[in-house]
This record gives sequence, structure tokens and C-alpha cells, in this order.
Amino acid sequence: MVERKGKKKKTQKTAAKAARTRRNMISRVSFCALLSLTSLIMMAECALFKDLVPHTVSRSCAQNFSPERLEIARHIITCNQDAGSTNYKKACLENFDNAIVYTDGTVSASNKKEVSRVFTNMFASNFTKQHLKILDEECTKQVYFPSYSFNMSVSYDDITDITGMSKIVFNAGNNKAIYQRDYVDNLKIYANENLPIIGRLLKRITTEYSQCLLSENGCEDLSRGGDFRLRSASRTRD
Repeated sequence: MVERKGKKKKTQKTAAKAARTRRNMISRVSFCALLSLTSLIMMAECALFKDLVPHTVSRSCAQNFSPERLEIARHIITCNQDAGSTNYKKACLENFDNAIVYTDGTVSASNKKEVSRVFTNMFASNFTKQHLKILDEECTKQVYFPSYSFNMSVSYDDITDITGMSKIVFNAGNNKAIYQRDYVDNLKIYANENLPIIGRLLKRITTEYSQCLLSENGCEDLSRGGDFRLRSASRTRD
């Protein structure tokens, strides 16, 4: 009788040990699968990012920028509304100094709080959708000069193959950007207030655009669907 109880207890211990082993194996497999999935996502994001930047490094950037700073600069200029490594929160906002100053000639923001509001209003509400590809880049000691082409969608139209360039200045003590100025010559016609008849309309558009990007409510309140052009047109007719 005692011998049977001993065998039963031993069998129970063996079964419990086997169950623990199975659970550990399942946990390891699940963890490995999660790692594999994460790795695949990261690889896909890296491949997407590489398609947006030059495949070679210019001589000036190789001489004046560390590989880490150059990658950060590239992330800043290619940030957009998409999820992943190019998302504006990770690629832009996390790489901005608290004293960041941003302007594109229409809207100006003078600290990280204001800049964060501008980028959030620009991307988070899908008021605009932008995808940019770097064509060329040059670097000085603390400054990154990329030239690029991008496509932009707003509520009423698509604008394609826009060319431009930017100036991004980095803090001398770290890899945080303290200044960004975007120059987009092809869009000047949209802000040319001296054009006959539509000049006043364009002035209204650019004014409302800059105001909404800096506001807490964002650009959705301009009109249904965020079509500021139509709202401005109706006001001009009035």
C-alpha cells in the first residue's frame, strides 16, 4: 500500500514537471514568435525609410556629421503621418530641442510646445498627407541642408512632385534640432497675395492655414472636411 502511494506521488511530480516544461516551451515559442514579428516590422520600416533617403552619403555630410546625427536629420525631414519609424511623433518631435524654432514662411512656432501643436495639427487629423523623398543633402558643422521632392494631399486636391529644401540646425552639445526652416518655391503661387482677383482669397487661405496650425482646435474647424479653400472662397464672395 505504501509502495503504491509512493509511486502515485512520484507519477504526479513527473506529470507536474512535464506540464511546467510544456508551459515554458510554449512561452519561449510565443516569445520567439513575437520577436520574429517585431523584427519583421522593424525590417519593413527600415526598408521603407531607406527608400526615402539617398543610398550614398555626400562628402560634406561624411566629414561634418556622425552617422547617428545624419540618420536623425534624415528622419526629421522625412517625418509624416504614417505609423512606424517615419511617424512625426517619433521622427520629428522626439528629435527636437525644447527651444526648437520652426517656420515654413507661412507659419512660425518658437518653442517645442508650439512646434508640437503645428506638427500634430498638420499630421494627426489627416488635414494634409505628405510623403517626401530626399534627393540630395549637404552638411556643415551643425547644419543639415536637404533638397527633396514630395507629394501632398489636402482636402480638395493632390499636389505632386513638389520640390523644396530645408535648413536644420542642431544643438552643438547633442543631436537635438534647434531650428528648422522649410523652403518650397513651387508653392509660392498659393501664397502670392499680389495676383489679381484671387490675391485676397490666397491671403485668407494662408492666414487661416497658419492660424489653424497654431490653434488648439486644429484645422478641422475651418469647414466640413477641412476644406479651407471653399470656406475662404465663400467668405470672399460675401
